[in-house]
Amino acid sequence: MKAESAARPGAEAGAAAKPRRRRARVRAAWRRIVAARCAELGREDAGDADSVHRRRVAIRRLRSVLALFAPCLDKVERRRYDVALRELGRAYGPVRDWDVACLRSFPAAMKGVDAAAAASVLAASDEARGAARARLASSGAAAECADLAGEIASWAAGPSVIAPEATNLPVEALAPELLRLLDRRARRRGRRIGRLSDKELHALRRALKRANYAAEALEDVAPGLPLGRFRAAAGAVLDQLGRFHDATVARGLAEGLAADDVPVGALVRRWAKRRARKARRRLEPAWEAFRDAPRP
Repeated sequence: MKAESAARPGAEAGAAAKPRRRRARVRAAWRRIVAARCAELGREDAGDADSVHRRRVAIRRLRSVLALFAPCLDKVERRRYDVALRELGRAYGPVRDWDVACLRSFPAAMKGVDAAAAASVLAASDEARGAARARLASSGAAAECADLAGEIASWAAGPSVIAPEATNLPVEALAPELLRLLDRRARRRGRRIGRLSDKELHALRRALKRANYAAEALEDVAPGLPLGRFRAAAGAVLDQLGRFHDATVARGLAEGLAADDVPVGALVRRWAKRRARKARRRLEPAWEAFRDAPRP
C-alpha cells in the first residue's frame, strides 16, 4: 500500500506534465529548410504577372539559407551553388524591373500628365516589358531553375554536408550566432545611412534582405527564437529601401524609352526624385528602430 500510494503522486505529476517540445537538430533543420526552398524554386511557373517575382524570391530565399549555414558547409560547394543561383537571379532581374515599372512606377509617374502622352508612355513600356519576357522565356531559365533545385536538394540531403561538430547541435542553440553574422554585415552596410549613395543603399538592401530571409527560415525550425520584432523592424527598412530602388530603376528604364516625342525621361525623373526623397526621409527613423530591435 505504501509503495502504491508513494508512486501515485509521481504518476499523477507525470500525467499532468506537458510534453517537452523536441528541439530540431542542425542537420535536420538544414534539410527541412532546403527541401522547402528547393520546392519553391522548382515549382512550375503559373504564367501570371507575379510568377517572375515568386521565382526571384525563391532564388533569394535559397541563397539566404546557404549564407545562413555557410559556417557549417563546405566553402567550395556552397560557393558553387550560390553562384549558380545568382546567375539565375540575374536572368529574371530585367523582367521584374519592367513588371514593377509598368504596373506601378510609370502609372504613378503619369498621374496628372496629358492622357494621350500617358497612354503613349504606357504602351511603349508594355512593349518593352513584353520583349523582356520573351527573352526570358527563350533563355531556358525556368528549366534551369527546376534542374538546379533538384541538384541542391540532393546535395543538401547528403549525410556529411553539415560540419560534424554542428550536425547534432540543437538548432536553437546555434541559430542566433549564424543569424548574427548576417545581421552584422547588414548593419555595417547601413552605417551613416543618411550619406549613402544609391549604389550603397542597394548593397544595404541586398544584405538586409538576406538577413531577413534567413530569419524567416529559422522561424519554421526554431519557433522558440524571438524573431518577430527583428523581422518587423527589418521589413520596415526594406519597405523604404524598396521604394527608393523602384524609383531609381524606373528612372533608368525611362531614359531609354521612346514614346512619340513624349519626354518620358523628364516626366519619370521628376516623379522618381520626389519618391526617392520621401523614402530617404523615412529611412533613417526606420533604420534606428531596426538597430534597436531585440535579437535572439
